[in-house]
Amino acid sequence: MSYSTVTTPLECNIKLLADAGHLHNDPTYYRKLVGKLNFLTNTRLDIAYNVQQLSQYMQAPRERHLKAAMHVLRYLKNDPGLGIFMSRNSTFTLKAFCDSDCASCPDSKKLVSGA
Repeated sequence: MSYSTVTTPLECNIKLLADAGHLHNDPTYYRKLVGKLNFLTNTRLDIAYNVQQLSQYMQAPRERHLKAAMHVLRYLKNDPGLGIFMSRNSTFTLKAFCDSDCASCPDSKKLVSGA
């Protein structure tokens, strides 16, 4: 099966909920996938926020969560060479910015941040 690529890591208006939808029949598959995406955030900072969102549902992943994780994969397929190249011979300065959204998590109503 061939999937088309997408230009955003997750749909802008998507709100993932812990209780919405059917439980995924193989939670181990979801956990492995999100774990690999989490490792990939070391060089692909553009997916860090989305992987953080997906990792909140490791305990009981739903079909909608897996669909969102697959959307991130389709985004990565769009430009596999995009990322940070870290050479061991050069000096560089790393700057980071953080964005946060107070009480935007629909399940816990807690602060959500993305780096």
